[in-house]
Amino acid sequence: VNFGWPWISHALFSFLPTMLLTYYGATAVTALRSALPMDGIAMKTLFTVGGMLPCVGIAILLRQIVGKAADFIPFLVGFTLAASLHLNLVSVTVVSLLFAVIIYEIEMSGSFNTPSKGSAAPADGPSDDDEEDI
Repeated sequence: VNFGWPWISHALFSFLPTMLLTYYGATAVTALRSALPMDGIAMKTLFTVGGMLPCVGIAILLRQIVGKAADFIPFLVGFTLAASLHLNLVSVTVVSLLFAVIIYEIEMSGSFNTPSKGSAAPADGPSDDDEEDI
């Protein structure tokens, strides 16, 4: 049930119409659009699902990026920059990349990970790491 029928239904309802519309081009798309009433249930469904796609994309990004509450801040700043300054997402991505490189360099330099004055650095003896040296 999980192997054959979903593939057949996907081929019939997704692949075949897309292939035919691509093959016959803009005239077929225009004919299909004029044949379907714009206030009909099919077009209302397409408009509703199409309007939900940005929400799904943002939710997928949030699921992948945000691990703790502080991770939400750069994500929110990027979309705020794009909306308030009327920038496109490519330019906001370049600015975000610059900030990501700066944050990475700061974290790798060890500025935030300096041990406190009372703790001593570990000796070169065996460590408690989960990895084995091979």
